[in-house]
Amino acid sequence: MKGTVLFLSSIHWHFTWQRHQNVASGLARKGYSVVFVEPLPKRWPRPREFPRLLGRILGRPRRAGLCPQSVPDGVQLATPRLFPEVGTLGPWINRSVLVRRLARRLLRRVDRRPLILLNYLPTRASLALQRALEPDLKVYDCAWDWSNDPYSRGLEEVERDLVREADLVLTDSPRNTERMRLLHSRVVRILHGVDYGLFAGTDREDAIAAETTCAYFGDLGENIDIDLLARVSQRYPLHLIGPVRVPLRGFSARTRVWGGVPHERVPERLRAARVLLLPYRNAPHTRAVFPAKIMECLATGKPTVAIGLESLAELAELLYLCSTPEEFLLAIERAANEDPSGSEGRRRFAKENSWSRRIDEIDALLEGLRR
Repeated sequence: MKGTVLFLSSIHWHFTWQRHQNVASGLARKGYSVVFVEPLPKRWPRPREFPRLLGRILGRPRRAGLCPQSVPDGVQLATPRLFPEVGTLGPWINRSVLVRRLARRLLRRVDRRPLILLNYLPTRASLALQRALEPDLKVYDCAWDWSNDPYSRGLEEVERDLVREADLVLTDSPRNTERMRLLHSRVVRILHGVDYGLFAGTDREDAIAAETTCAYFGDLGENIDIDLLARVSQRYPLHLIGPVRVPLRGFSARTRVWGGVPHERVPERLRAARVLLLPYRNAPHTRAVFPAKIMECLATGKPTVAIGLESLAELAELLYLCSTPEEFLLAIERAANEDPSGSEGRRRFAKENSWSRRIDEIDALLEGLRR
């Protein structure tokens, strides 16, 4: 019996497949009982988000998300019903009534001890819930720079309290690791991994003879340079794979928008692509981003062109890293015509960084805390 891991997630399960779902699925395969709590609300929803809000209210996680994902054995989803952490009345009701009620409901799902809390979300409600649950172990996984979150303010103060109470802090990027080491003595960087068998089957052969096709997969939201993608579409056929959360303007008719697809279907959508793209905006909130899909890109063997991501400097030998949109467009041409042997190093690096290996590392850390 491994115990129960209760995730306080910052993303929905039915969203693009990221670190959160990978860690939850991997720990379930290791024998942990996993309860995945969908995000406690940080802000009031926008009008276009009302259907998702209704899904949360009705307790239907699939309707509350943007990308249907399978839920593996050993993982339970829990949908909290709290007020957004804005203003004074809603947060007061959360901490006075709703958080305690939610804690009781979650504890009824805990069928194995120890109870390990893996927290991704530094809000007052999350901190109050962590305290109400009284877990045996508390882990904070810092996978976002909350001090520069464009949607919320003041979360870095809560994050400091969350970190102080943690037994262990995990991080993903160099910048987040640096931030956390100023606050905690036990910080371990856990790189993202990849289901290598799933993505390594995405070869370039289908794309060799045709015109250079580019692809981006993931969330199409505020982090992505949509204007740059539109410029790419004017030069090359472009496939966009993932939920669209911002208007798409200026794209050529050769652009194919797939929308959100389940994680296991992403590789087949990538088959036609010769070059993969990571077109991030250069902004304060992206400087700590280390994309969860980076190992998946490398596992395909396809050349990947990236911009706006300081955290990827350590992978410069495996990627085409750019500083300007003009460099980005030129790099696509170079990537499309690279020697095929260039894929070998990317595949080898990805194979050495599988999610199976990452979960072994996390499992060993949790076992060490329990001794």
